[in-house]
Amino acid sequence: MMLKVKPPDGYPPEEGRYVRGNDYSPVAVCVILDTFDFAIPPELNELVMVGTDSGAALSGMLQTENIGIEKIICNIVANSNIRYIVLCGRESSGHLPGEALLALKQNGVDDTKRIIGSRALTPYLYNIPTELIDRFNQQIVSIINLLCKPGERDIKVPGLNPNVIEEAVRSCYQESPAIFMGYTLYDMGAYPEPAIVHKIVAKLNQTQQAVEPGKSKMSMGLVLHKLLPKTDCQKCDKKTCLAFAIDLAKGKCRLEDCPFLDQPEFAENRRALAKLLE
Repeated sequence: MMLKVKPPDGYPPEEGRYVRGNDYSPVAVCVILDTFDFAIPPELNELVMVGTDSGAALSGMLQTENIGIEKIICNIVANSNIRYIVLCGRESSGHLPGEALLALKQNGVDDTKRIIGSRALTPYLYNIPTELIDRFNQQIVSIINLLCKPGERDIKVPGLNPNVIEEAVRSCYQESPAIFMGYTLYDMGAYPEPAIVHKIVAKLNQTQQAVEPGKSKMSMGLVLHKLLPKTDCQKCDKKTCLAFAIDLAKGKCRLEDCPFLDQPEFAENRRALAKLLE
């Protein structure tokens, strides 16, 4: 008989842009959020809801390649029933969180907790123990990759098509193996070790990327630029985010001059920037 387990108290430990569905489902749906959270396109919200309506344990959005992935790890290892992730939506050209998640599953992290093989700017998982990362990679059998290229708008492509997402989720909880887009999927039951409930306490993000003494203001600006929204919106009265970062390093402007840093999705980056500027 297939083993299923009741998730422990405290599941899911991390808050976020997700919906909790069937606790005994073997699959979670991860939709990449490639815009600011105050302007989420309706087609992405629909994918999240299709995920839970189809029977996923968790269905939500991933926006960043660091704290966002850490939260996913914490929530998944807290439910041993989850064995698959359906990755969909459009890749975010700035953060590359989808690519980072795939690289994490394939390669793990190095001694600095950097995701091996990721091209993202800051793919560091500083805030969770390595044991949690290892458990995630062992528990998740496969990430079903339906990720679309950045900027894709055609909702008929698999990664934006609600019907395809529904089929992917349903394939994961079949008793007999089902073939879905090259993946062999079925519900194999819960991971055979107890769930781990871990809540992130200290969110360090990228504060470890401090500039060594003697580095130029230009070098400091380049480091700061990695943590900025990179919209080049000019609302700070600078032509580019890089120009703003260099002036930040020179003390010619303040973090408050960037309107996007007040948005919730950049809260961790703002704290990291403030730490670097101390």
